[in-house]
Amino acid sequence: MADVERQLEGRAEVLAAARRPYAELEKALSGRRWRRALTRRPELVPALVAEAQAVEEALERVQRRAVQEAWPDDTPVLKAARELSARRERLTRLARRRLEVLTVAPEGVSLEELLTRLDALVSQEVRWALNPGEVLVYEAVAQGAQENREKRFRAELPAYYGWIWCFGLPATLAAWVLAPPGLKSLAIALFVGTGMGPPLWDLLRSGHAKLTSERLLWKPTFGPLQEVRLGTIGDGGVRVERTWDLRVEGERRWHAPALRDAAELALLVELHRQPPLRGAARTGVRLDSVAVFPAMLGKRKGFCVLGPQGLSFIPEGKGPQALRAVTGHPSALRGFESDRVLDALRWLPEAEFDACVMRMVEATGGLAWSRAEARYVPGSPVWRRIRIERGSLTLTGRVRWEQQEAAERLLRDWPR
Repeated sequence: MADVERQLEGRAEVLAAARRPYAELEKALSGRRWRRALTRRPELVPALVAEAQAVEEALERVQRRAVQEAWPDDTPVLKAARELSARRERLTRLARRRLEVLTVAPEGVSLEELLTRLDALVSQEVRWALNPGEVLVYEAVAQGAQENREKRFRAELPAYYGWIWCFGLPATLAAWVLAPPGLKSLAIALFVGTGMGPPLWDLLRSGHAKLTSERLLWKPTFGPLQEVRLGTIGDGGVRVERTWDLRVEGERRWHAPALRDAAELALLVELHRQPPLRGAARTGVRLDSVAVFPAMLGKRKGFCVLGPQGLSFIPEGKGPQALRAVTGHPSALRGFESDRVLDALRWLPEAEFDACVMRMVEATGGLAWSRAEARYVPGSPVWRRIRIERGSLTLTGRVRWEQQEAAERLLRDWPR
C-alpha cells in the first residue's frame, strides 16, 4: 500500500485532505438553514473550488491506475477515491437543488460553477432601503393585509376557504357534539384549529412588495428578503398565476404568493425592465402636463389622454395590445387596462410619451383629436364631468382628484 501511495506522487494525500471540506459543505447544504450555514462559513466554497482541479486530477489518476493495474476493491486509496466521487455527485445534485431555489440553474455546469454561483447569491447583501439614486416606483401588499377581504372571497373563492367554512367547521362542531366526554377536548382543538386556518394561511403568505427604478423587492412576514434586478429579467420572465400569485425570473427567482394587485405590478415590471421605460424612473420626475382618465366616446368605453395639443382615446379591453405597442414585443400578461400603461408612461419625457400614445392609438383602434378641431364644453367641475365635442362626436369623462389640477390647467386653453 505504501508503494501504491508513493507511485501516486502525493495524490493520495490530496484525496485525504479533500474529505473534510467536502463533508462540511455537504452538511451545510443539507440543513434546513443552509443559507445561514453558508453565510457563517464563507470559507467553505472558496476552499473547495481552489483545490478542485487538483482533486479532479487525483481522482482521474487513481481510477486510471486502478483499472490498469487491477487493484483490489478494498485498496484504501481506491475506496477513498470512490467515496469522494460519490460525495461529489451528491454535492452536485444538492448544489443544483439549492441554486434552483434562488435562480435558474443552467444545465451541464460543473460542481464548482454551481457552488460559485450559489455562494455569490447567498453572500450578496439584499437591502430593503433604497440605494443612493434609486427611485421608488410602486408598492403593493399581500392580499392577507387587505381590509376588504369579502371582495377577494367573491373574486377568487379559493377551494380551501370554501372547504373550511362549508364543511370543516360544521364537521368539527358535529364531532364535538357527538364526541364521548373523553374526546371533547380533541374536538374543541379541531374546531379552533379549523377556524384559525384561513387567517393563519393569510399571515404565512403576507408581505410587502416594492418596485424601484433598479430592483423588485419582496419582504415576506416570514422568510428571507427577495430581490431581482430589473435589468436581468428576460422575455417571459414575468408571469401571474391564479390572479394573485406573481413570479419573476432574472438573476434570482422572485415569488410573491398572495399579492394584491399582482397584475398591475407584473405590468409595471414588464414595462420598466425594457425600453422605452428602462431606467426612465431614475430621474424621479413624472410628466404632469397630461391627464389620464376613464372616458366614453359616444357609447364606447375607454380611456382619454388629455394633453396640451389635443387628446387621444384608447378603447377599453385593449391592455395587451397597448403594452405591445409600447415595448414592441408580445406579452402573455393579462388582467390590466390601457390606463395602467398610460400612467406608467408618465415617467417619460413629453415627446416620448406622445410617441408611445400615438402607437397605442394605432394599435388599439382608438383616435386622436387636435385641440384646434375640438371644443371643450364647460359647466361642471372636472372631477364630476368633462365634455369635449368634435363635430357629431362627444367624449365625456371625469378625472380623479390627483389629476384634477392638471386637467383644469389644460382645459383653460381649449376652444369653447
